[in-house]
Amino acid sequence: MRDRMASFALIGAFVFYLGAPPSAPTVQGAGCASTLPYSLTHLGDALQVVVVMTDSWSDTTGTLRAYELRAGNDWCRVIAPVKARVGYAGFAWAKNRKQSTGETPAGTFALPWAFGNSPDPGTDLTYRSVDNNDWWAYDPRSPSTYNRWLEHGLGGVRSSWAEHLASYGAQYTHAVVVDYNLPSATKNPDTTKGGGIFLHVNGAGATAGCVSVTKTDLVRILRWLDPDKHPVIVMAPASSITRA
Repeated sequence: MRDRMASFALIGAFVFYLGAPPSAPTVQGAGCASTLPYSLTHLGDALQVVVVMTDSWSDTTGTLRAYELRAGNDWCRVIAPVKARVGYAGFAWAKNRKQSTGETPAGTFALPWAFGNSPDPGTDLTYRSVDNNDWWAYDPRSPSTYNRWLEHGLGGVRSSWAEHLASYGAQYTHAVVVDYNLPSATKNPDTTKGGGIFLHVNGAGATAGCVSVTKTDLVRILRWLDPDKHPVIVMAPASSITRA
């Protein structure tokens, strides 16, 4: 009888374990000792890093991983490799990228805030909900609005040089802004280099320069990102990722 009761207890514990939802992304990698982040050269004070890699400069599909620096100064992989898409023309170094080329900028960039056509999924990043008046502009004739969110309509910007955010329902279900060629408090962006570079939900194929993943993967990333940990994204072909 005692042996049977012990067996029932073990079975019950096993069922309970299987049914318990994870409270945070599962750490991947033995002993939390992931080596890739140690080789990245432009992380600054980032404690969270998203890494996007392809096999070559012209590839349009690759992988996304995510890491966090935890106690003991160990980089832990919190999101194992998932499929990611990049621009239809692959990667180009950010300093060389030009508008309307379909290239994803290679380099290291902050992830300052997020937005979406759906409600905040539970991210600690600042999250802006899209409505029908919201546009993202990159009209070279209007440097003061270039690569900016316009929340009260176009205001003179040509619609052919702006994205109506609400029209990208599925892709912009949720999106994280990538700090590529964004304006600063004292300087407008370079109007030759393009903008509107986001980490967003997959569309039908390659992007126009963004990075995209499945909605499920993006929600996981959003719920993990912590602005107090200065998250960055590092993007490049695998052969050049340590220089990005």
